[in-house]
Amino acid sequence: MVAISIVIPVYNVEKYLRECLGSILNQTFTDFEVICVNDGSTDSSLKILEEYSQKDSRFKIINQENQGAGAARNNGLKYAQGEFVQFLDSDDYFEPTMLEEMYNKAREFDADLVVCSARKVNEFGDVIENSNPQWPIKLDLTPINKVFNQKDHCDDILLMLCVIPWNKLYKRKMLIKHNLKFQNLSSSNDVSFGHKVKICAEKIVVFENQLINYRYSHSESISKTRADKTINIIHSAKEVRDFLIQKGLYAELEVAFIKAYKNHIRSEISLCNDDQYNKFIDEFKTLYPDFFRIFLDALRPDFITLKYLDNFIGNKQVYLWGASNFLKKLLEKEEKANSKILGIIDKNEAAWGKSFGNYKIHSPNILKSRPADVLITIYNNNIKVHENVKKEIDSKFSNINILNNIFIDASK
Repeated sequence: MVAISIVIPVYNVEKYLRECLGSILNQTFTDFEVICVNDGSTDSSLKILEEYSQKDSRFKIINQENQGAGAARNNGLKYAQGEFVQFLDSDDYFEPTMLEEMYNKAREFDADLVVCSARKVNEFGDVIENSNPQWPIKLDLTPINKVFNQKDHCDDILLMLCVIPWNKLYKRKMLIKHNLKFQNLSSSNDVSFGHKVKICAEKIVVFENQLINYRYSHSESISKTRADKTINIIHSAKEVRDFLIQKGLYAELEVAFIKAYKNHIRSEISLCNDDQYNKFIDEFKTLYPDFFRIFLDALRPDFITLKYLDNFIGNKQVYLWGASNFLKKLLEKEEKANSKILGIIDKNEAAWGKSFGNYKIHSPNILKSRPADVLITIYNNNIKVHENVKKEIDSKFSNINILNNIFIDASK
């Protein structure tokens, strides 16, 4: 038995695959196998995989017809022999100590699940997001370097950690015991898996080291494809609810379930244009009328228009807090800048100084030199974000006023 089985779904990533596999070969930890699942690639990805498998016996190749990343991970898991499993993505690359640090944490705490942090990079490897306190770990909710599980955080366990599978090390016995697999969906196929893991893990350990460079894309084609299948997030919600009921945990974790999927729904619909959104609403009402009632207040606030934003600001001079997809779509409709908006504030250091519609993105520290009112425009988990930002600004800056929650006020 090897210590770690690394499962990598591979589909048409010839541009990045060598960097990914090379970063695995450069690991300081060497007791691993790499199961590369070629998901019907039509470019030279398979040839690159064969090069690596020929020069290093730890690299194994499984070929399948194109079925998507979820099915590829499930297929690779069947062949895994490691004590632990790590799912990595073929367009990302990894810090040399990633496996060593993850494995040492698992051993130190006898953990079922170990979670590290990551940074976002663009297609050229330039850092575009670094040390985000809300992604992929919500640092305001999550214990660091301490063992915990769902019993310790019933209302927040499904919010604490992003569901992405690739920043986690899993004890394989746990995955087998609970028959944990990825959902066979064209998008959101990792969401139910991510939540079920958090429900089942008896010992979870999280640490902040950024060990993974996640290749993040705002590609319009990717967003459109995902938005066409927004209903998949509701398919995911049904699977998780059924799983909780099966485990006898739904009553205990209902609050966590609803909070998590409100966030997921808000995130997914932020990618939709009007036609895609209306299609989603029709499917949602038809397929899941009970869920539709539960998640009604997570749906898109169409009342937030440029005119509404301007009226809400009134005569104030404001910074908008949060360079979110929701705000970007709204501001893209502007023909010219609103003189009452001084700019965007975001905690992502890599974004500072960049343009966001007709405005610039600034560090929160700009409030020291140019006091103004602040309007929070992050829709995902907006109530919690509003509370946390207000607390942070009250503690760091004087004479700064946080405006009322634009979403809550508008829905009254």
